[in-house]
Amino acid sequence: MKKNNTFYYWASDIRFNSGEGILANLFIADIKKNFKQSSLVNINNKKENYNKLYNKYILNLIGAIKLWKYYFQGNKTIYVNYLPIWNFIIFLILPPKTIIGPITGSLIYNKHSLLDTFVRGLLLNLFKRISLLIIFFRQKKILFSTNLLQECIKKNQLNRVYFNYIVKHFKGFAKKKLKKDIDFLIYHRLHNNKNNSMIKYFINNTINKKYKVFVFGDPIKSKKIKNLGYISKNKVNLLLSRAKFTFGSSENLYTLFLLDSISRDVVIFYDKSLKKFNNAIQYNKMIPIDYNNKEKSLQFIVDNFKNLKKNNKNYFKENNDSGYFKQYL
Repeated sequence: MKKNNTFYYWASDIRFNSGEGILANLFIADIKKNFKQSSLVNINNKKENYNKLYNKYILNLIGAIKLWKYYFQGNKTIYVNYLPIWNFIIFLILPPKTIIGPITGSLIYNKHSLLDTFVRGLLLNLFKRISLLIIFFRQKKILFSTNLLQECIKKNQLNRVYFNYIVKHFKGFAKKKLKKDIDFLIYHRLHNNKNNSMIKYFINNTINKKYKVFVFGDPIKSKKIKNLGYISKNKVNLLLSRAKFTFGSSENLYTLFLLDSISRDVVIFYDKSLKKFNNAIQYNKMIPIDYNNKEKSLQFIVDNFKNLKKNNKNYFKENNDSGYFKQYL
């Protein structure tokens, strides 16, 4: 890009210890790489109370509207996050030619109640369809954080889509090995869509086993495990280097935690319903189990606890998403 230019962007979360923030920083780094002669200015000055409803929903709409000021001044505009696929209002009100960060979300949800089935299974899926119509109308190329939405995109539109941007967080397979003296390292979050029932079932039904189990994030009540609370990313990675096994989330295959687990040679048990999405990284220590048949899955884990140390023959596909950024040059 020859002309010197200032890009004004909205980012609701740029923390280095949150999933949204890490993804945002990856995207901002790519913007700087592809627009080397341009400077970037974040117009969001509020950096506190990220989890408040106002900051997560209302403030982001205000951010999208604020970008119009810079668009009318002839500047480039960028909306980095918060970008869940169901929030069609954001995609609708952004200024024309706004560079859009990686879109998050999926069509996978957990049914906890009739109300939850209505809201997530019907209402939010309708919103997702509306968002896709708007995005494909307004954008030439589209960037998704994962490939979980691939099934709802028409075949003739797939050539306009880049999936699995999140895999850019993957730093490769670690060469330095530490002694694996932690049996299970588990990331636990109290969230409706995380479906932690498999994890809790495992913990409650292996009390008689002498497993060394560490949990970080939201605590799980059990005298047989060590709750670490919320810890730094550096400490998580150090613990992963010592861990033998972990569990994946049921709503997303390539989470930041699992990417770090792969990098550090951890055996991963994940929900077999996500197996069809497991194509960006070839890692033979990712083992699908049936989260809906907990008894059978637990028996498999116990029976194979000492026999899941395979020799690695791993590879991963590097993202070739340069075409997404070229559309704005």
